[in-house]
This record gives sequence, structure tokens and C-alpha cells, in this order.
Amino acid sequence: MAATRMAGARWALRGILLVSLAATSCASGAPATTAVPAAAPTSEARTMVALVGQEPPTMASRALTTAGTSLRFQQRLPNALLAVIDDQGFAKPELLESLPALNTATWQIFPDGTMQTTYTLRPNLTWHDGQPLTPNDFIFSLRVYSSPDLGQANQAPIAQIADVAAIDAQRFTITWKRLYPDADNLSDIYREFPPLPQHLLGPAFDGIPIAGAESFVSHSYWTQDYVGVGPYRIERWQPGTRIDLVRFEGYALGAPKIGRIEMRFGQDANVAVAGLLSGAVHVAPSLDSGEVIREEWARTKAGWFMDTLSSFVYMSFQLRPEYANPSAPLDPRVRKAIAHVVDKQTLVDTINDGQAIVTETPVWTGSLWGPAVDSSIPVYLHDLRAAEGLMNQAGFSKGADRFYQGPDGRLAPLEVVSTAAPDKVQLSDVLGDWFKTAGLDTTRRTIPSAQSRDNEVRSVYPGVLVVSGNASGDVSLTNLGSATISGPNNRWVGSNRGGWSSAGYDRLLTAFNTTLDRGERVGQVRQMLRIINEEMPLVPLNFGLGKEAFVAEVKGPSTKIAPEANTAWNIHAWEFH
Repeated sequence: MAATRMAGARWALRGILLVSLAATSCASGAPATTAVPAAAPTSEARTMVALVGQEPPTMASRALTTAGTSLRFQQRLPNALLAVIDDQGFAKPELLESLPALNTATWQIFPDGTMQTTYTLRPNLTWHDGQPLTPNDFIFSLRVYSSPDLGQANQAPIAQIADVAAIDAQRFTITWKRLYPDADNLSDIYREFPPLPQHLLGPAFDGIPIAGAESFVSHSYWTQDYVGVGPYRIERWQPGTRIDLVRFEGYALGAPKIGRIEMRFGQDANVAVAGLLSGAVHVAPSLDSGEVIREEWARTKAGWFMDTLSSFVYMSFQLRPEYANPSAPLDPRVRKAIAHVVDKQTLVDTINDGQAIVTETPVWTGSLWGPAVDSSIPVYLHDLRAAEGLMNQAGFSKGADRFYQGPDGRLAPLEVVSTAAPDKVQLSDVLGDWFKTAGLDTTRRTIPSAQSRDNEVRSVYPGVLVVSGNASGDVSLTNLGSATISGPNNRWVGSNRGGWSSAGYDRLLTAFNTTLDRGERVGQVRQMLRIINEEMPLVPLNFGLGKEAFVAEVKGPSTKIAPEANTAWNIHAWEFH
């Protein structure tokens, strides 16, 4: 059934392609006229149209809410950080003149295991509203993100920072409670330390004791009134439709070459394909079903694709007893049995048309931490006999109806939950069918689109949740720490929605985040992966391959991008040719 739906979508896209080509042929068949060619408009005068999949709930680079999907392209445009991660995954100064260097005056390690780093901002930096960017905005940022009321205090690097202090109008220091290996850039995804405009948010933050934290989280600054320091300034936000951005002349790395960007919202692949073929859309950072237009562009050279490692897809178990129903998956043997039921390559072939990479761990072998993946990490390949053996060990056997039962009778159905994204619905349907065939009764539930950003709804599922996360391995590892368990104490913001907690894993994660030597850190990642696959709080499925489409006249985007990087890392240098 999933394959039939995918085929139908491809024929619909091919129909759009034929219509677009027919229109082009008709236009080319019109009588020729003599005209003086007009001068091509410059990049400064043109508007680049980007069709993005989802309207962001906020444009902040470190959000106080969870988006439910990756919004990195959207959030890159109005923001700048101390450093920018380039297409190779390396940090380069952005707001800073230079990065702190270990064992120099800019990065000092003290005998008690604490550190101090010194940062020098580029001169004459301002916010989009013209107010100066100063060290005070980083001091204020720490106050905000370390507030227990806002759910970020236990996350890196906030939890590791003891103090931020201004030296003068351009320089500041950070005093660290313990070693922190990424202190030189503070710009890695989900571990950013961005400035916040005290002149705009200060009064609202100071009012939290009276008005409550929600009044600050819902402040209009985070959406329509957002002010950043990045390459593009928000001119107009039309909810549900688009965001208009104009280049910021005062951007730290120089004024962008393209004068305006129109960011349209839409998840319809047909609309994206039609827009790219007609030239009405120039960039589609998250294009689904791009194989048809890829064939056409291979012939015409009118555009090109960048394949990116866009997501880590996995199945997360509910491991909090107060929410888990049935309770059987609280036993790791049952979780391993369920992992054995899944035929990951078949999932990729039928649902992703082969455009994904099967994985047994949250770390891609080609990523920064890929060397940690080796044969010492247990894996659970598709094997129904092994699955039944583990279920028997856990005290469950198949009854006359071929479904598992325990001492208290037949197991209650395992609920398989997903968002309303079509690929996640298809994936969950297939998994549910496989579980039933293997003797595990299941039910299906789809979280409505209107609730897809409700962190509590996505955290209290009773069975398993089909999830897409960031493809950067160290982010996935961090998200499994106890500090990121979502709950009412952190406004359900944490990414560890299944509630898995392991003291041994947490110790390794703390060591990983406080070790400077890369070789030692690789070893720590390997040990964390062993614990994950021994306890199986999740079943890794695949790394999704994203299709980012660019028309040929847009020059400047990187042709390859590291999982740790942002496609738009150098958007200020993009231009029309």
C-alpha cells in the first residue's frame, strides 16, 4: 500500500512536469520579435524565493519551544552566532574577530578543573533595529537560558557556564564550572549560546515572577517582532503564508549580495516542483519527491540538487512506568525482540525509495563521530526467531491466536504513534502490521498537525513513537541524557521524550562533554553506543537523505554539506548569475 501511494505521488509530479514543459514549448513556438535585450537585474535588486516546508514557531536560533522538525534554514537567515559552522563541519568566526585558542590567554584551564575563555566581538556590531550588540547581551542571554522556569538550565552549554562578565564594550569572558570542549565556538546545533537583546526582552524577563514564564515564552519578540543580528532582517511576517526578509547592511561578515528573500511556507511537493520548473521558486531546502525534477534538470542543467543527511529516524519506547501501557516494553528483552522484528532495509526500499541509509546506531559512520561505530556494539538484525526467543525469555509466549500472552493473559495492544507527516504515517502503518504478524497486537494513532508542536502530547505516548531527529550524532547522544527528559518541570521541552535514564550513560555523557582530547571522546561515544544498544531505549531505523533544490542561476551554496553544518551557512555570499 505504501509503495502504491508513493507511485501515485510520482505520477502526479510527472504530470506537473509535462504541463510545465508543454507551456515552455508553446512559449518557444511564438513568433519571434526583435527587441533590445534588457539588462539583467543585479543580485541586490532581485528577490530570492525559498519554499520551506514549515512555518517556524520562532526564528530564534535557540528556541524556548520545540519545533517538531528541523528549521535550520529558516532560523539561519536572521541570526548570527559567535561562530558559524562551515560546510566541512568546522567553526569559523562570525560575530567574533577570532576564536579562543586552547593554552593561550583566550582559553585558560585552571588546576581545579575550571576554565575561562575570552571573546572579542567584531567592532561596530548592531542588532537589526540599530542598537549596539554588546557583551551585556550575552550576560542577559545566560540569565534567560539558565532560568529554571524556561526549561534550558540543564542543557549544554548553559549548565556548564558559571558566569559571563564584560571586560569592555567589545570583550567578555565566560567562566566555566568544568572543562567544555566546544567552548571556542558555542555554535554547534542545539548547543548554541546566542546573544539576546536585553533592550527588547529585559522588561518581559524581569516580569516573569508576576506574569509567569508563559508570558515571556509567548512574547511577540520570538515571532513577528523578532530582531536578530544575522544576514537578513525580517521585514514582514504574514502568518501561515510567508516571511519577507531584507539584507542587513551591518551583518558581521558583510552585507549579503542578494537584496531580498521571500520565504514561503508549503509542504506540497507538487507546488514546489511547479515553482522550481517555472522559475517562481529559486530554493527548496526540504523538497520531497524530487526524483522527477532531478531527471529534467539532468537534461536541461536548469538546476541542481544537494543530497544531505537530513534526519535520524528512530522508534522511541515509552519507559516511564506511569505512562507505559502495556508495561512489557519496560523489559529490555522485549525491546530487543521488537527491534528484531523490524526489516530496516525493506522500510527504506518501500517508503524512502532507497533514499535513506539503514543504521543500527544514532551515529552515522561518515560523521564526525563515525569512527566510534565498530563491531563491539551489539545490533539486532531482522530475525523473527530471535525475537520470539527473547519474548519467551521475558515470560511471554504465543497463545492459540498467535498473539503473545503473559501470566495475566494476552498482552494489551502496543500503540504505535506518529505525527501526521505522510512518511511517518506510512512507516508507522508498516511497523504496526509487522508487529501484529510477529504476535504483538498493536493500535495506531496519528498526532494531528495542530498538536505536532505540543511537547506534552509528544511525550506521554503509551507505547512507541516514530520520531525524526537531527542527524548529527552528538546531538542524538545528548538528547538521550537524563537532563533532557521532557516533563512538567521543564515545560516538556526536553528531547528525551521516552524518559530513558541510565546512570552509567549519564556519567559517560558528562565525561564526553568535559574531555578535550578527541581520541578519548571517540572512545566515550563508543561506550555510550554500547549502553544504548544493550538497553535499547530506541530502535534506530535510518538516516533520511534530504533533497535541497537550487535553480542554476543561484550561485554560492555548497555542493556538499556536513551533518553538523547548515545549508545556509554562507547565505550572505549567495548571488544570482
